Amino acid sequence: VDHTPTRFRRGQGEQVSLPPVSTGTPVGETVAQVVFSSLMQKPFVSIGPLQICRHKPLWKRIVSKTVDYQNNTRMDTASSEPAITAFSVPPFTPREVHERLGDVLNENTMGTVYSLEGYPSLAVQEILLDGLDKGDLDAIKTRLTVILTLSHPGVLKHHQVVEDEGLIYVVTDRQDKTLERLLAEHKRRKIFVPIAVILSVMKQVAAALAYLHGLSGVGANGLVHCDLRPANVLISADGERFIVADFGLCRNTLWSESTIAGMAVYMAPEVLLHNEASPASDVWSLGAILYELTTLRRLDFLKGKEPAEVFVDGWKPNLSGITDGFIKSILERIFVLEPERRLTARELHDTLTAADIPVGELGAQYAMLRYECGSLKAALNNAKARIATLEAALDARSAEMVSQSTETASLKDALENQGKEHLAMIKALENRFTQSNSEMNRADSQINLSALPRLIRAAHTNDMETVQMLANKRNYIGQRDEQEMTALMHAAQQGHVGPVELLVRKERGLKDKSGWTALIHATHNNHPEVVKIIAPHEHGKRNKNGRTALMIAAQKGYAKVVSVLAPYEEDLTDRYNKTALILAAEARHEDVVEVLDPTDDRGVTALMRAVGRGDMATAKALVALQRGRVAHGETALMQAVTYDNINGIKLLLPHESGMHDRYGATALMKAAYKGYLEAVKLLIKKESGMKDNYNRTALMEAATRNHLEIVIMLIEYEACMRDSSGETALMKAASNGHLEVVELLIEYEAGKNDDSGETALIKAALGGYPKVVELLFESEGYLIDKSDKSFFGKLEAKGYFEIVSFLRDSSRTSSTDDYSYS
Repeated sequence: VDHTPTRFRRGQGEQVSLPPVSTGTPVGETVAQVVFSSLMQKPFVSIGPLQICRHKPLWKRIVSKTVDYQNNTRMDTASSEPAITAFSVPPFTPREVHERLGDVLNENTMGTVYSLEGYPSLAVQEILLDGLDKGDLDAIKTRLTVILTLSHPGVLKHHQVVEDEGLIYVVTDRQDKTLERLLAEHKRRKIFVPIAVILSVMKQVAAALAYLHGLSGVGANGLVHCDLRPANVLISADGERFIVADFGLCRNTLWSESTIAGMAVYMAPEVLLHNEASPASDVWSLGAILYELTTLRRLDFLKGKEPAEVFVDGWKPNLSGITDGFIKSILERIFVLEPERRLTARELHDTLTAADIPVGELGAQYAMLRYECGSLKAALNNAKARIATLEAALDARSAEMVSQSTETASLKDALENQGKEHLAMIKALENRFTQSNSEMNRADSQINLSALPRLIRAAHTNDMETVQMLANKRNYIGQRDEQEMTALMHAAQQGHVGPVELLVRKERGLKDKSGWTALIHATHNNHPEVVKIIAPHEHGKRNKNGRTALMIAAQKGYAKVVSVLAPYEEDLTDRYNKTALILAAEARHEDVVEVLDPTDDRGVTALMRAVGRGDMATAKALVALQRGRVAHGETALMQAVTYDNINGIKLLLPHESGMHDRYGATALMKAAYKGYLEAVKLLIKKESGMKDNYNRTALMEAATRNHLEIVIMLIEYEACMRDSSGETALMKAASNGHLEVVELLIEYEAGKNDDSGETALIKAALGGYPKVVELLFESEGYLIDKSDKSFFGKLEAKGYFEIVSFLRDSSRTSSTDDYSYS
């Protein structure tokens, strides 16, 4: 055992030599076997000065050491006391098995389990082979061959397989109790399973599954259980160990429609939908067991529907029945549709054993870790937001420089064109003076934008007759000037409705040098009537800067043009992920904002909607325009609290803190009411100590709804305050039976009466909460008038006889005078 050559003295002078043990020696199969076979040959043996006999205490210690060493080469089990492996189970013949079959211990999908007479530590599983084809039979035998080699304290030990005329008998270790029976006992007594037991079950079964899934030479996924249910988890006699049993040997026959009905609650979606079992499906089954242990209710995601109707893209589990945050977080990582994203058994085991934390401290540890994680996330989000803002500013500056460069080039081109036009006009005038009257018409034609193609010139000057004449001639359509502008673009730029109507179907969709369409030209020059004509044909197209016509109109503040374009382009974003609404808000065009996202008749603004849907980019742009407004008595900050939008709260806190809704409630009160811890942390400095129209505080809201962590945070700010009825937070917690909150508030608010003369103790008694009554009695028992027939009559009428008896028979340990003096 100590990895050194060992000699044991047996009897009078006899010695047994054991081989030296190295770290590579399978200790459980050498030292333990030799010691056992040697020690058990005679009634008494001597090992140095220590005398032992056959009742096995020393043997258990020896095997414990060897099995511990052996398991350390794999993965330690969840139990602190490893299983005692039976090293000498005799081989049984079919006849011996029949003769020794005892009582029925259990019946399951694999068959019947019997006791084995003469061997109280063994059991026999009988498997009926009738109806199985050769393929199923071969699969069972192959799986049993693998199962016989398994050696793990969390996996039921299988010693021998005996085949006899259509039956298979499997000799295993015996465990008389199952997890199913444990659950049934708790359900019958309506007592929840202790958290320590739940975590022990999960830890041990996860360890067993990790061992099975990690087996080599079995398959790519190791050995998959296929049938993990409470009935297949055995419990040792001392209730400390949980052993996985009853592997799904006969999947093809067991998983008939009638059988699936009872097993479906433990089956993963991929098993129900495609009959595809994997290590991930075993973990799903373990999650279903965890849910049942925690709630005493079977999981029912299907609710009578077909799996294909329920398990669709975007499916999320409803875990509202789980109140323990640690367990809920585990289930959220198990109940995911994609098997590859699910927790593995090893990851689950590591999660439960990462730190040796007492069970009673897990909740506090989890809360602290969650708080720290939330703080880190908030800091990271702030940093990301700051980086994004700086990047956006840099991009905007770059875009502005590009835009200025483009405009400069356009101005240069325009000046060049104007120069050419002026030269042409001068030349035309000179010709007019030198030519005769008969040539006047020709000269006149040269002075009207003579450098432009004829159709373009006509469109530019709104010459409808010429446009009508040339629009049907194919060789004129699509002609461009030096800026690659078409006749339609010129007409749109000038706001000429007639030419636009004639040309829009013939030249739609074309772009000039800058990537501008006719629609963008009309928008840029604020011609809403022309925009209305072209929009159905060219909406959605962008210029070289990635901007649409609507974005240009929104940034320039052209509200009428925006109203025309919004139905076509309002959801599009530019290269910086900005919508037209964001651009309008950044440019402070409030009338355009109202066109794009109008304030409704209830007063709900675009800012409130953006905060509600978590669109922080839009909210940041809108906050300067729409902060401080009230809709249905609520502000945008209150909306952010309602949706637990932490970034929204941070954005709006400097602008809207301290405001009240129509009932006088603040954002802090709403956060306390809903139990949003991070929101309370942000709001507490700005809004603590405030009261609503009924003088209620945030502490009272948290105490009423049993939000313990929030109560802890608010005590120093709002303890001892009273509402309009004279009630304190302690009274509200006592009225609702919140024991832990009452315990926190006693030292601050005990001994007070409300306007009707009732104390927290009286309210707890009238509410029927005996434990709260007992807790408060030490502080407020002296205020109870034991002769008050009305009070005790009310309690008796409600059937609270236990409370009546306690209040009448109990007396405080400290004197009334002490409290009176206080």
